[in-house]
Amino acid sequence: MSGRTIFWIVGSLVLLGALLWGATFFWEGLGSGVSGHGWFAYILGGVLTLGLSGALFALSFYSARHGHDDIDPPAGG
Repeated sequence: MSGRTIFWIVGSLVLLGALLWGATFFWEGLGSGVSGHGWFAYILGGVLTLGLSGALFALSFYSARHGHDDIDPPAGG
């Protein structure tokens, strides 16, 4: 991986951490506490969403690189 790619990955993770940290202050200001189960569900939902989006991007790139998206000529003609 290039240095630029690593920079963007680390920067994205830092931004995600800052947003999660900021969300705690927002929730605490609303007066409704989030239990441990709530935090687990929140984090699990975020991780699974990122994983699903990454997998779908990988599948679309794989499909495009291996010709699965090419238009085939009609059969018999």
